[in-house]
Amino acid sequence: MSTWISKSALAGVLLLAGCGGLGPSGTAPVRTVFVTTDQVTIAGPDGFCIDPDSTRESDDSAFVLLGNCAVISNRRSAGQPDVNAVLTASISEADPDQSLRDAIPQLDTFFSSDEGRQLLSRAGDSETIELLDSFHQGDVFYLRASDSSASEIQNVSADYWRSYFDIGDRIATLTVLGAADNPIDEETSLATLRAFTDTVLAANLGLESGVSALPPIDSPAPAAEAPRRPSGNGTLWNVGLFRRIMGN
Repeated sequence: MSTWISKSALAGVLLLAGCGGLGPSGTAPVRTVFVTTDQVTIAGPDGFCIDPDSTRESDDSAFVLLGNCAVISNRRSAGQPDVNAVLTASISEADPDQSLRDAIPQLDTFFSSDEGRQLLSRAGDSETIELLDSFHQGDVFYLRASDSSASEIQNVSADYWRSYFDIGDRIATLTVLGAADNPIDEETSLATLRAFTDTVLAANLGLESGVSALPPIDSPAPAAEAPRRPSGNGTLWNVGLFRRIMGN
């Protein structure tokens, strides 16, 4: 999978735990960023701030990394999250003819296929991906996977939770990554991802994404919705949609 991330930009970002040595002053924390020509808004849950050095965007797509506010800004007063994690948000190029919402009934099958796992893999190798869980809630699809291939983001665990949903004519992909030496438990990671997803959805309501806000984390998931026909046909449609999501 191709990515906007540069190793040098991330070298100092993933100081996920502790803020010893931070001073009272530093750069002002960046809690919100606007990307692409649509001005898609990316913001994180409490304690998470944008890392400007790792944000990459063009008119067509964007990648944003969020981490511990106090560490990124070098300000104790900026606040810290309760969970030891890094968040990423990828925004796809716009395409009014392909909606992730329409694809939800096919996503489990697609991600279970060799082609789907190959697109998920950082190395482009389906053998590195193990699918651990997936479900959808409203128009948001959640996936938990483990990728044994090397990551450009330093010191992150192989397991992650990820969500996919539409924002206007674009597709947002949000991920929660824990530290390799201090991994997050599955429930905490999913709760963090839900909070991240809710925050981004709420920030982009003006784009008329058609995605309703999710119920509280402790609310039961709604019953699965009736299948809907995707735009396009079969495998070619699947591959085209997900190459757009993954930036390939």
